[in-house]
Amino acid sequence: MKITRLQQYVLENQFKITFLNNKLDILNYDTILHFDDNKIIIGYELGTIDVYGDGLYISRLLKDEVLIEGIIKRIEFR
Repeated sequence: MKITRLQQYVLENQFKITFLNNKLDILNYDTILHFDDNKIIIGYELGTIDVYGDGLYISRLLKDEVLIEGIIKRIEFR
């Protein structure tokens, strides 16, 4: 039982979103469906996350993580 908890902690395979200091960090997303400097749409297992703002850009892009920065005005879960 303890090994399972350790694996979950180390592997962190659940979807997770964190918004702090005008930065949006998304872990374990599926795909980037659209992006320009006013809107970024990220697909995940339950739908999409639509991010609206000004000067949006992706400052970190990894296989399982994306970090969005800029002036984030609105985040919608669909």
